[in-house]
Amino acid sequence: MASIYLKSIITQQDFIYFPLATNLIELTEFFLDEFVLILKMFIEAIAVFIIAFAVLKAVAQMLRMRKNRKLFTFEGRIRLELGISLVLALEFLLAADVVGTAISPSWSDIGKLTAIAGIRTFLNFFLEKEIKELQQKNHSDE
Repeated sequence: MASIYLKSIITQQDFIYFPLATNLIELTEFFLDEFVLILKMFIEAIAVFIIAFAVLKAVAQMLRMRKNRKLFTFEGRIRLELGISLVLALEFLLAADVVGTAISPSWSDIGKLTAIAGIRTFLNFFLEKEIKELQQKNHSDE
């Protein structure tokens, strides 16, 4: 009789703690998902600010050089600085995509990340190639 009573207590305790453990796991998963979403948006915002700042800086430099009639002499330097900023922003955007798919990604998410990473890496490669060419051109002009 005592063993039946003991089994009854253990079963009741398991019943009490099992939903609590499940809720704790779900709660942790929820907060982790929210944290990842906020982190992804923050990293994307950094990339947008980098691009916006670089474009504003390039436009300001172009207007200043145009006013002094030296636009064509400094065009390569302006493009070089803008290109470097775009490469940096692309790296941040790629990092944001990786962070976004870090928590239990589906195959669809992995496929999208692969496509996005491929496109951004392709763009990055050619931007870096152009930056190197502009750097060599600027060094040869000096």
